[in-house]
Amino acid sequence: MKRTALSLSLAWMTASAWAVPALQLDIQGGTYDGSTQSILASSNSFSLYAYGLVGTASLTDTYYLSVALLGIAQPGGNYGSLTVNGNTINATSDMLYGTPPLDSIAAEWDPGDLSPHGIFPAYFKELGFKFSAADKSGQYNTQDDAGSGPTPGTAMYYKRFDFDVSGLTPGLSVHFDLYNEKFSKGLELDVNKFAPFSHDAEAHVTTPVPEPETYAMLLVGLGLMGLVARRRMGRAS
Repeated sequence: MKRTALSLSLAWMTASAWAVPALQLDIQGGTYDGSTQSILASSNSFSLYAYGLVGTASLTDTYYLSVALLGIAQPGGNYGSLTVNGNTINATSDMLYGTPPLDSIAAEWDPGDLSPHGIFPAYFKELGFKFSAADKSGQYNTQDDAGSGPTPGTAMYYKRFDFDVSGLTPGLSVHFDLYNEKFSKGLELDVNKFAPFSHDAEAHVTTPVPEPETYAMLLVGLGLMGLVARRRMGRAS
């Protein structure tokens, strides 16, 4: 009985470990959307977390967060800007058009690039970073527990990115992929390991709803304009 219980326990632990990808993304307060297979942000400002499983992810390797724009019909144009950790990324002048990694600046896809997965080719910006041993979270599957953010524990490394996409043209979407890279076939840069596309993240740029105070100021302004118009009409008569 003890051996059976131990075997079941080990099997459950192994299955649980396999259920958590080596790399994954989450958005604090976000929700999982089955149609896009991504964790969706609930507002234009949000904190995105890149996770790497301890024992699999490397502290010396450089990882990349791809920030890709969706909803642009053709290359070119000015679609505003977004900020990450206070730094501005202009759309599209600060971006490349094509499929990551960075050297793939043409629309043509090759086997070393990320799969298009309905996203690429697109305008994208790669943000390189390294995980830190000081920033760890408990283990969870972001697809199952989307929006959690870091939890108590030490099973996963994490890197936090604070985004504000309110400066982009409303109606656009921003899609996030996580991966690292390797050189193959000489100097060709390819994707090495990547977060499953079911563990990506996304944000839809929405038009901010004015605060009640803003509505009040608009009403006051309209009222003043009406008074001025009446006075002018009275003088004219």
